[in-house]
Amino acid sequence: MTSQLYKNYSDKVCHYLNKRVDKKEIACDLMQDTFQKVLNNKEKLKNVRNPEAWIFRIAHNTLIDYTRKKKESSLNGSQISDKKEIDETITDIEAISQCLYELIEEYSDENQEILLDVFTKSLSQKEAAKYLDIPYSTFKSRVQKARKVILSEFEKRCCHLKHNEQGQIIGCS
Repeated sequence: MTSQLYKNYSDKVCHYLNKRVDKKEIACDLMQDTFQKVLNNKEKLKNVRNPEAWIFRIAHNTLIDYTRKKKESSLNGSQISDKKEIDETITDIEAISQCLYELIEEYSDENQEILLDVFTKSLSQKEAAKYLDIPYSTFKSRVQKARKVILSEFEKRCCHLKHNEQGQIIGCS
């Protein structure tokens, strides 16, 4: 079963990871790590409704682990000018994440899973639409609506978001 999953999804997972890291070799290593985790957890596969989504969740988590390790090693090797500023930024990000997850949890169970997969980019919108068996354009508009509702509620309940020049969230007040 796991060898068939590898045959079916290894190229897709490698492509997904390659779009998110700077070197193809790293993406391939992360893909191997992903399938090692799949193999190590093959007993859980029996209870998985959607093996593809499960594998991409593992790939996404593997990517997060890699990114954290990379950031830790770059922080350890450089001089930190203002530890207080970094601690405040981390606290902001943790608060933003916590509030965002709480808002997503207010959606129905099915929508929660899909929203989390889309917001964390472990599934593309096209993949999620296919999984739900609805037209891509319908799913895309639902995600846009959900984002607007969640961000509006976020600013009401949690904090006002600060954005950089590219529109990325960099903190809150």
